[in-house]
Amino acid sequence: MKSLTTALVVFLFFSISESAASIVNTKHNLSVTSSAGNIKATSETEVCVFCHIPHFSQSVGKPLWNRSMPTTDYIMYDSDYLKRMGYPAIASDLGSANDTPGALSRQCLSCHDGTIAVGAVSKLRRDYDGSSIIDMSGDAPDGTIPDTAVGFIGTDLSNHHPVGIIYDSTVTKVFGDGGVRTMELKATPDAPIKLYEYAGYSGKYVECSSCHDPHKDNSKFLHVESGANHGQNFVSTCTSCHVKTDWVGSVHQNPPLNPLYTDPEVIAKYGTGAVGELGCANCHVPHNGEGVGYLNRQVNEQTCFQGAASDESGAACHGVGGAKDIKSILSRAYTHPVLAEDNIPGTQHTNLDTLYGTGNPDPLAIKGIDWGTNKHAVCMDCHNPHQARAGTHIVDGSWYGQPGASTNLVSNVLKGVPGIEPTWPPEWQQPTTFTTMESSEKEYQICFKCHSYWGMGDAINGINTSGYVSPSDGVTPLTDVAWEMNINNKSGHPVVINQLARTGSYAPQQLSDAQLLTPWRENPGLNTMYCSDCHGADNELGGDPKGPHGSNLKYILKGVNQYWPKKPDGVTLYTMDDIGTAGDTGNMCKNCHDIRHPHDKWRQQMSGRGFACIECHLTIPHGSPISRLMGYETFPAPYNYNGNSLKMTGWKKGFYDPNDVGTRTNAYAPTCGGGGMCHNSNAGGYDQNLMP
Repeated sequence: MKSLTTALVVFLFFSISESAASIVNTKHNLSVTSSAGNIKATSETEVCVFCHIPHFSQSVGKPLWNRSMPTTDYIMYDSDYLKRMGYPAIASDLGSANDTPGALSRQCLSCHDGTIAVGAVSKLRRDYDGSSIIDMSGDAPDGTIPDTAVGFIGTDLSNHHPVGIIYDSTVTKVFGDGGVRTMELKATPDAPIKLYEYAGYSGKYVECSSCHDPHKDNSKFLHVESGANHGQNFVSTCTSCHVKTDWVGSVHQNPPLNPLYTDPEVIAKYGTGAVGELGCANCHVPHNGEGVGYLNRQVNEQTCFQGAASDESGAACHGVGGAKDIKSILSRAYTHPVLAEDNIPGTQHTNLDTLYGTGNPDPLAIKGIDWGTNKHAVCMDCHNPHQARAGTHIVDGSWYGQPGASTNLVSNVLKGVPGIEPTWPPEWQQPTTFTTMESSEKEYQICFKCHSYWGMGDAINGINTSGYVSPSDGVTPLTDVAWEMNINNKSGHPVVINQLARTGSYAPQQLSDAQLLTPWRENPGLNTMYCSDCHGADNELGGDPKGPHGSNLKYILKGVNQYWPKKPDGVTLYTMDDIGTAGDTGNMCKNCHDIRHPHDKWRQQMSGRGFACIECHLTIPHGSPISRLMGYETFPAPYNYNGNSLKMTGWKKGFYDPNDVGTRTNAYAPTCGGGGMCHNSNAGGYDQNLMP
């Protein structure tokens, strides 16, 4: 018996000594011998006693636990995303008794939540008869961990990685198109990450010790310590559980040129300043994340601007002066209103907002995408940071891409973004039924999430009925772009479909090559285009990040010619007299159209009469119930500029003969009211007026 007892004592001695050897140089060495932390005993030399005791251990906690468990009620992690996914909630009885979810985490929290004195242990080996308080230095006046300490967690766990939560990789969300969003979790975490089972509970649970080993002599006590620096260990810890779709090879996992942080705090903490090495750590933190729903480092877009740095100036991200400065573009006169919510707590949204638009509210009463209650523009409305890759559809040195039959497909930077596809009603009616898409296939499906009934609600004759106005002037009513792009309309820019596929059009459906400019004149009628071919940064050729983030021009316009319907003076309208003016390069239409054809023959006959473009064409040129984006004098503003610009009362489309430059034929047959510029009452068969 004596030899057995001796063996047990030796076993315990070496077990505890082994732990002490690995912990001795860390902040978890709270003895007076510690050189790693500011909080330590004034005289106690024992290392393990702050957590463990070989005899008379606590009945709650293991192994051989020597501290009282906190009795505090915690504010647990909660997430709109998890709720929408239907992920199992955290157990309501977290840590209330031994072997219930969270008991292991409460052991850590017995120091880190700030409710129990750091030196408050149950027993000392020299004093088994009563509780003991070890005198400490560096602690708070009440003996607890100071709330300024790096290791302070507190009792609000809502901005920390969830603990006491079941690990379930089987949860899915199905979109209307049949696309499936998963939890992007591995079926089983990679070793050495651990999960825990509890008596009376099914499944396996995540606790503090899933990622941390308090005895490890490495930065942040991570189980994973195989990397060359803390940054690599951080990423490997995350990816041991989380397997984000198409993350490998994405622009944030493997950024071009691998830019560097200049913030010395980042380099000191992670052992590297390379954005590519930091991976998940660029945007997320497991503790004290300000962007609560996703554990983002900062609130909303500030995470994108600042990354892991203490401010934007030290970051190689999307802030002012960053590797790809988006914030400066968003600060221009006309932008998507991303900065309007910046740094406002409680305004976070999820990338499942797309599921809940007008007429389809979220049954959980979480934010959707409808403007009535949840209008927002955040980076992840248009980008999936885990799937985005470098490269847009735009050819280097050009404002545009190479057109083709399917050039409205999403660019690399838009990969993996949810969207909507309308069910198209008869011509010049509002689409009100949509199919939600787990990943948009075409760019317009992303834009329509907001610029349609799904976001804006009801409209009459294309104009929203809720009083939303253009931020470009604060007056012009906003219109339903999906209504205007309806494939059954008589005309429209070929964003959704090409001209030859437009069901509401009649021959000749396409423009001739003489009416178009390179690159659009190749294969006329078969090309599609992007919303971002007209809307984007005003200096994309000069280095602005491509896309409709913002512009110094109204309506976020872009291109060599950047004005419509007025000239740069903001007063004078473009007219037919400007068509042949060599020095006039401002008219937006001239980016794609050779507008000498067929307008030149009319200009020659009516020179000096100053007919404005918008006397025939809609001011908002997305689409029209009349061929060739024409409009009638009965149309309402804003299609009819100021309600009185349009002059035509009838229009019939015909074939354009580029050789017919001096005569008027029935090829184009307008009729104008009030003695207007042109009459052709013999043509007949005019496009029906579908507006009052």
